[in-house]
This record gives sequence, structure tokens and C-alpha cells, in this order.
Amino acid sequence: MKVYIITDMEGLAGVALPEQVKPGSKYYEETRKLLVGEVNAAIEGALAAGATEILVNDGHNGGFNIPLEELHEEAKIVLGAPRPFSLGGLDETFDAVFLIGYHSMAGAPKGVLSHTMSSEAIYKFIINGMEMGEIGVMVLLVGYYNVPIVLVTGDATAVEEAKRLLGEVEGVVVKWGLGRQYVISLSPKKARKLIREAAEKSLKNLEKYKPFKLKPPYEIVLEYTRAEYADSRVKTPGVERVDERTVKVVENDLVQALMKIGFC
Repeated sequence: MKVYIITDMEGLAGVALPEQVKPGSKYYEETRKLLVGEVNAAIEGALAAGATEILVNDGHNGGFNIPLEELHEEAKIVLGAPRPFSLGGLDETFDAVFLIGYHSMAGAPKGVLSHTMSSEAIYKFIINGMEMGEIGVMVLLVGYYNVPIVLVTGDATAVEEAKRLLGEVEGVVVKWGLGRQYVISLSPKKARKLIREAAEKSLKNLEKYKPFKLKPPYEIVLEYTRAEYADSRVKTPGVERVDERTVKVVENDLVQALMKIGFC
């Protein structure tokens, strides 16, 4: 059984402020420990369910967030940037994907540190009429390889977002937003316990989960916060301007469509 784990940081237990996920801040080293704790809990659950190969994609800001010496010895890791493709190593041979430490889309009510790919640049991402965030982008890319996402962890709004898209998915809520930067959080120890249990449970019930699929063609509408971001993106062949802050891409290949807007 092969498991691919994609990580972010904003959805970790105990994280409420942007500074906590920024290298160089006084909080960042503690957040790295929170991250590896939740990742290792997911790995332990996967191993308990019979996983034989585990690949972790350190997905926040190009990687190098997980303290490598503390990563579970049974896992391999993807890290580094720039990346020709964001989910390096993922293919059809994997049985399941976990999303650990995820956040909700830009503008989500009470979504902790909610944003879509860039908290500064992107206002809205719509594909085939459906508004999505980063969870949605991962759902699309993983489904492209015909692999199901079986576990999502993060704040309550993020887990709800995943369930709206996927239906059957194991979700672990580690905190509840009182505002975008104001939370009630589980203790890290409790979060790790729940993640380990959920990871094992999800892999023992793999038949419940199905890959997410959209039919081509893929029409992506991307609305930026400021016009200069659209100015830059329309230099890419195949990207059409809709208005001052909005661009559009239409493609028959999902990965090509997402690459043209810089999402994978």
C-alpha cells in the first residue's frame, strides 16, 4: 500500500497567526515541530494500517519546513523549489493521499488564515463554474492521477470544504476559527492522537473513497486582488484577459490548465 502525504502549515493545531508559518519569525521553529508531529502521527497511522511506502511532500513555501532529523524514518520526502510540478513523485501507483495541516479558501467565513495559493495576490479561483481553494486544487490534481484523498486535517472550515467536494473523506478538525487569526485549538498531543487514529481508519476502509473527477474541457477563471498580477499572467500563452483583475484559461488537459495559471 502506497500513501502520499501533502503538507501545509496554516491548518496545524496551535497555529493562528501568519508569523507562525514564516521562516525567520520567532514562532516558526515551534511551528516546524508542530508540523512534524502531525505528519509523523499520520505516518504512524498509515503504517499501522499496512502501508509499505510513504512519500511526504513538504508543500508549504517550497519545503524545508519539516525538521528532517525528526521525520519518521519509514517515510521519504519531497522538498525544494522551484518545482517543475508541485506534486513530485505522485502517480497512479499510489493507493491514497492525506492532506495534513490544510486551510480553507480565500474569503471562507471563520477560515483560519484562509487564502487560495497566495494571501496577497489571489481573490477567487473558479474551475468549470465551481469556486475552490487550495484543497480543491489538490483534489483536482490527485484525481487527475486517479488516486483518492482519504484524510484531510485542518481547521473546521477547511474540513467542511473538503467534505463538500469529496463527500466520503476522513476529516480531523484540530481547531475552530473565531476569526481569521483567532482560534480555539486542540492541544498538539490531542491533535496527533486523532490524526493517527484517522489515518489508520481511512486506510482500512479504502473502498469507501473515490477520486474526484471533472470532465474536460477545463475553464479556469482566476481573479486577482490587483491588476498588476493579471498583467503578469497574461504574458503566458493561452491565458486570456477577462477584465482588469481577471484572467481565463480553457484547456482539455487539467495539469496544463493549472500550470498556465501557476497552480502546479
